[in-house]
Amino acid sequence: MSVMADRRFIPRFALGLALLLVSLAVAAACGSSTSAPTDASAGEPHRIFVVHSYSDEFSWTRELHQGIIQGLAQEGLTRDRNYQLQTFEMDTRINFTSPQQIDQRAAEALEALRAFEPDLLFVTDDVALEHVAVRYTQESPDAPLPTVFAGVNIDPTIYAPINSLDKPGGTITGALERIPHTEAFATAERLFPDVTRVVILADAGPGAAAVRTAFQRVNQAAEARPFEVLDFLLLETFEEWKRTVVDYQNKADLIAVVNFHQLRDASGAIVPPADVIEWMVAENNLPELGLVADWARDGILVAVGNSGLKTGAHVGALGADILNGADPGTTPIVDPKQTDTNFNLARARSLGIEFQPSELDKADAVYDTIGGQ
Repeated sequence: MSVMADRRFIPRFALGLALLLVSLAVAAACGSSTSAPTDASAGEPHRIFVVHSYSDEFSWTRELHQGIIQGLAQEGLTRDRNYQLQTFEMDTRINFTSPQQIDQRAAEALEALRAFEPDLLFVTDDVALEHVAVRYTQESPDAPLPTVFAGVNIDPTIYAPINSLDKPGGTITGALERIPHTEAFATAERLFPDVTRVVILADAGPGAAAVRTAFQRVNQAAEARPFEVLDFLLLETFEEWKRTVVDYQNKADLIAVVNFHQLRDASGAIVPPADVIEWMVAENNLPELGLVADWARDGILVAVGNSGLKTGAHVGALGADILNGADPGTTPIVDPKQTDTNFNLARARSLGIEFQPSELDKADAVYDTIGGQ
């Protein structure tokens, strides 16, 4: 059986098909309510820009970054399919620490941000919030950019674009970083029942004064703590750090460590954190309590602190909500209270301390080398 085509029908069919294709293309381009995608999975991917105050040499920054990507993924957003990601590391903890260097790095970050034209901005830690996110908002009021921050120690409402924690009111929201003193001290009380006196040490880097102020405020409002806090000291130099640790060997029973990454030598250069840990292992005979979870990886005996990975996932999910239509101006700024408890067994051996297996079983991470994985 043969089929004969009507030659007069072919041009009309071709013309109709062409018109149909054109109409579909126009509808897609114009965002037709019947054919436009509801998210980036079916259309142009979102553009996300991340500015880190520090660099990925700092484990906290690495884990925050990984967590942001995980949080986006938990909400159904996959990198390179649903969004394009560009990252700028200000590196203001080790290599660019002076006010002039920070201003220059902020200018470079803002230039890269504007060139990328993102739909969403993430900033991590205090420097990037102040010098990039707040500055962009103030300099570009006609180009609002939804922004989510993480790891901020200072009260962000000191910045004009943020009205309050409960209702930020503008384009910026995010997650606070508050040192979990109560949880950390409770863990130390359980691990070291004979401890009664503690000294808290921190370098004098960005955010350290805010951490101390927040602790003093909470300490005054709290009921009796398990330990007497002898002092909370901010130290500029490695020599000050050494003298202080030696001085407290007979005054304190425990040394709590907030951070040690911006201690300076006699020339003003940053002392490598590994050098600080090496000295501590050799010269400090008191148990150490890190108030940032990852310090146990470096060699601090036990660390109870905020988890970079979990905090990053929290703000990543928050950013995904904003891409899906949530208003940052009505999204409360909170402390997500995402903590980890980690141990370093190599340091325990050097101090002659043995932890109960039940404590190690509950830990989020246990390290067996100084500065190891």
